[in-house]
Amino acid sequence: MGSVRLFLALYREPTQTNFLSYRQYLIDHYKAATINQRIYAINHYIRFLGTMPENWLLPSVRSQRRSYLDQVISNEDYERLKACLRADGYTFWYFVVRFLAATGARISELLQMKIEHLRLGYLDLYSKGGKIRRIYFPDALCQEALSWFSQNGIISGFFIPKQKRKPHHGQRYQLSAKTLCHALSD
Repeated sequence: MGSVRLFLALYREPTQTNFLSYRQYLIDHYKAATINQRIYAINHYIRFLGTMPENWLLPSVRSQRRSYLDQVISNEDYERLKACLRADGYTFWYFVVRFLAATGARISELLQMKIEHLRLGYLDLYSKGGKIRRIYFPDALCQEALSWFSQNGIISGFFIPKQKRKPHHGQRYQLSAKTLCHALSD
């Protein structure tokens, strides 16, 4: 209904030229998903009027999905990040980055990791449909992490302690790349 109202506010008369102009207006002002929703509504409006030929129906807009590779850091950047975290004394965040990269674990899975799992060398997670996802930890990483935890007097419990999970300023806490950068800048 909103799409039809917008069309009538802009063009007043339902002509083929006005429909094509409206499509161009949408392309100039909105994203592909919104454009296609509004075109879908206008096409239903054209069918509802019943006096317009089928060739007046507007084609949807095709958009290519963005590649996710722009959000993946290179191996050189990963190595530099690890080295800088270690050199600057952010050992905890060094291990967070190492575990995420070495295991392919999701952040929600990282929050479930316990030191006991490091001793086992793997973590079993249960997901929808009763499926089990096993995450293996590289031996060298386990040795290094267990050594660091024992030096800090931590012998059991969650890898990321509860105090690291608390929300800041009343917001819902999410461990993400953005949170990681924010935590490192504090």
